[in-house]
Amino acid sequence: MIDDIDILARTLYGEAKANNIADAEAIASVVMNRCRYPNWPSSPAKVCQQPWQFSCWNTNDPNRERILNAKGAWFDTCVDIATRAVNGAVTDVTATSTHYHTRNVKPFWSKGKQPVFETDGHLFFNDIDTKPPATAKEALDQHRPLNQSRTVRGASLAGAMTVIGPVAGEISSTLEQYTHLSDYIKWACVALGAIGAGYAVWARISDRQAGIN
Repeated sequence: MIDDIDILARTLYGEAKANNIADAEAIASVVMNRCRYPNWPSSPAKVCQQPWQFSCWNTNDPNRERILNAKGAWFDTCVDIATRAVNGAVTDVTATSTHYHTRNVKPFWSKGKQPVFETDGHLFFNDIDTKPPATAKEALDQHRPLNQSRTVRGASLAGAMTVIGPVAGEISSTLEQYTHLSDYIKWACVALGAIGAGYAVWARISDRQAGIN
């Protein structure tokens, strides 16, 4: 039980909105609800550390080091919430939810579904029958950021440079004192666009291998 409490507390520290008790208690309820269903392990620690489920435990996630070294008043609160949850003393306001996500992502499993509970940090669902992902690729397919992924940022840079480059070059070519810079500007934007496109491709491959956003 000590491991269950410790692992759950670190999960709450990594997943919940900082200093938001309602959010942490709701996430704790999701973990405990999963323990009661055959799709998931039967202990809180195993549920939290099941591969590709809680991103803060992914080996390549920058949040992992933070939760492993968690300390301070907010972590103490997470330990208290985890202790109460494991001992059945946290009221499940999520209506037996087994899934949740932040507002800046749109997993395929929530399409057409309505959350049964909301906090400042997350939306909670109790009618999801999607099996837990077994691979990094499945995890990434289930959980895609709307506009903050590295892939989107790289593609955005490439697209912006494709538009800006010719325009900036043409403008400079019409200004006598900057005519000599026209070709340099165009090629600089082409180079930046290529870098952005290359970064987007690399990020997609890297994310799929790691199972992170």
